Amino acid sequence: MATREQQQRRPLRVLLVRLSAIGDCLHAAPVASALRRAHPEAFIGWAVQEPAATLLRGYAGVDRFHLYPRRARGIGAHLAALRRFRRELRSCRYDAAVDVQGLTKSGLVAWWSGARQRIGFRGGAAMGSRELNALFLNRRFAVELDVSHVVDRNLALLRASGLAGAAGPVAEWRLPEYAEPGPLSFLERHGLGDGRYAVVSPGTIWRTKRWPPRRFAAAVRRLGSDRDLPVVVAWAGEDEHRAAEEIVADAADGCRVLLAPPTDLRELATFLRHAALFLGCDSGPAHLAAALGVPCVSVFGPTDPARNGPYGPRSAAVELDRKLDCQPCWRRTCSRGDFACLERLDADRVVAECLARLGS
Repeated sequence: MATREQQQRRPLRVLLVRLSAIGDCLHAAPVASALRRAHPEAFIGWAVQEPAATLLRGYAGVDRFHLYPRRARGIGAHLAALRRFRRELRSCRYDAAVDVQGLTKSGLVAWWSGARQRIGFRGGAAMGSRELNALFLNRRFAVELDVSHVVDRNLALLRASGLAGAAGPVAEWRLPEYAEPGPLSFLERHGLGDGRYAVVSPGTIWRTKRWPPRRFAAAVRRLGSDRDLPVVVAWAGEDEHRAAEEIVADAADGCRVLLAPPTDLRELATFLRHAALFLGCDSGPAHLAAALGVPCVSVFGPTDPARNGPYGPRSAAVELDRKLDCQPCWRRTCSRGDFACLERLDADRVVAECLARLGS
């Protein structure tokens, strides 16, 4: 076993813990970039779940992704997979684990790593630490509530821990150069290789976050008539497919609108890499577009764009001018039953933000 002096001489080994979901993992990615900037020789690992791991594979600066196991059939098989995962973490001999998720499960992963410094948020749910997370961490820091966006809160935690270096962390993404053959072939076949097209993605897991397809279609028609901008409607899964088909059918008379083939996350990233604009809901695809630097407009209802909106100056979140008393509710079901926060959001306001992102 290495002595303390030998451990101090070897490069730092840091584990980032953010297991899910897509948007949240993208919000955590600047922590990995900031660690690499501050510690060029460090070994940096990331504990993550599918499907975020597939999207992030190849992220510059991350030496190893540790894939948290999916729930297996049978408790015995799942426990065995967790034991293998724990051994894998321990074998990397991490000095520090940075838990930006703040749940029992993520805290447990930090503890399993064997890191001497197990870093996370101090305080209750509003501060970023929930459930039994605090039991597994030994260095906890409070981040001021006026630091609202998740990206900024994650970087503030890194700064407070002392791992960010003298220059301090900046919001930077180092995503791979996605170039999946399916989307590239689709774009070439339809003459869209020059990037003069928009990507629309109507899907999101939460029913309460979905802007109605008829509203999307109205926005698509306006983009076609005002800017002569072709639109590619992307989707994955049956629910999204039905919404995408409805948008294409409703908007077809107003502009050139194309239904994409079913796309996984890396294929969607390939479409986005070449796009002039993204339009979607509060979802992983919106945060992916923002992280790739694509001009992005995202429609918000039950969640708070100040905390979870697409990040950066090229992005905009659109919600009702006069918010309802129940906003933000953070609920997956609508207590009103009418989804008014999104049903009442007119396409004209969304299109105005799209046109502003596209410029003159």
